[in-house]
Amino acid sequence: MRLRSGLMLGGIFVVGLAVGSIAQPLSRAFGESAPSDSTYQQLSLFGDIVSQIKQNYVIDPPTSKLIYNAANGMLSGLDPHSSWMNKQQYSDMQVQTSGQFGGLGLEVTQASGLLKVITPIDDTPAAKAGIKPGDIIVEIDGHSTSGLTLDQAVSRMRGAPGTKITLTLKRNGVNAPVHVTLTRQIIKIDDVKSKLLTSSDGPIGYIRLDSFDENASDHIRAAVKSLQKQAHGPIHGYILDLRDNPGGLLDQAVAVGDDFLTSGEIVSTHGRHSEDDQVWYAQGTDILRGAPMVVLTNAGTASAAEIVTAALQQNHRALVLGTRTFGKGSVQTIIPIDNEGALRLTTALYFTPSGKSIQDYGVTPNVIVSDTATPQDSFSQLRETDLLNAFTNPTKEKAPPLPPAPPLPPVAATIAHKPPVGWPKFDPSKPSTDFQLQMALKLIADMHPVTETASN
Repeated sequence: MRLRSGLMLGGIFVVGLAVGSIAQPLSRAFGESAPSDSTYQQLSLFGDIVSQIKQNYVIDPPTSKLIYNAANGMLSGLDPHSSWMNKQQYSDMQVQTSGQFGGLGLEVTQASGLLKVITPIDDTPAAKAGIKPGDIIVEIDGHSTSGLTLDQAVSRMRGAPGTKITLTLKRNGVNAPVHVTLTRQIIKIDDVKSKLLTSSDGPIGYIRLDSFDENASDHIRAAVKSLQKQAHGPIHGYILDLRDNPGGLLDQAVAVGDDFLTSGEIVSTHGRHSEDDQVWYAQGTDILRGAPMVVLTNAGTASAAEIVTAALQQNHRALVLGTRTFGKGSVQTIIPIDNEGALRLTTALYFTPSGKSIQDYGVTPNVIVSDTATPQDSFSQLRETDLLNAFTNPTKEKAPPLPPAPPLPPVAATIAHKPPVGWPKFDPSKPSTDFQLQMALKLIADMHPVTETASN
């Protein structure tokens, strides 16, 4: 039979579900190569272990539990993003990619056995409760998270809308545990937010993309049209905010990249089987018609968001300002298994237009600007390299590759790398307190329209 699969890039779990993808067929037939004799011997060992547990364990555990636990262990032992999804988890994943799901609106991952918050989603119970990137979830409703798999922890945080849940958090710089009670609700992700900002050279269009669900490109296009209508005239430039964007669907990463490019490679994928390698090119759109563009990034910019960032940077379409991104350069394929659930299996690495993998490294901004006046703590700087069983970069280089070096506007040399002493505390409702955003406005005011794009 032929495998049916979907390509996904988001390897960070969102409480309620994991980021998933639409279905697409693989080119290879299942069972193409027969298992070797050693494989059969190991399977026999597995059968002996199951038999011993069934006969001698203190209680008689359900066989399905043993098999599912073994599948989870087998997959999670490969890399941080491969896993087994039961029927409910698979259904949840499909719902999430539609942009609406039930839960807390909390993106989490697991590193060194700790359940860590990547970021709360805007305007959700998690965000409203004040949960912060880097928080460690140590208890769920009074029960320790120690020893739980990521799937198990996410499952415990799910529940019917309207029900309450209490999380106990360890927060960097806070000695006492932080207890937060939230009410679960249906999460409708407003994945794109936009507004006009003012500058000395005219209005600047600000667009924030929270995730790459199946509507990302359509919503980006709608936001641009809305901004152009509001401006009643030319817009000098645009800022695409991909900070704390955990990624999502590969096809939407390609579509969003294509929205801003007239030519050039967007991304390629390379796996174990060369017949499954693919490359995507821009189709000549650029909905901004060459207007200057800056992309904002941080350590929470991951996966699909990194594809778009690298494509725009390396095709010299945009300058990137912020901090180095997460560094997730792998692609997961969703493979339904009979009627039992689905595998989320890492099947390829993706490569940027320069031909390099960002696995472990991430994307280095053209202009590095921190969002705090003090060095980032280790929790909020969590990256792919911190995850258990993470792949190493295939190039074996010890340092991230430097970004391409197009001529920077003269003002770039005057941009501070961190907020000055006395900079106001960040308030999401007040753009003037967002240091990275203010530096992006300063940079884009000195940029000129792009007349031609070129891939490296």
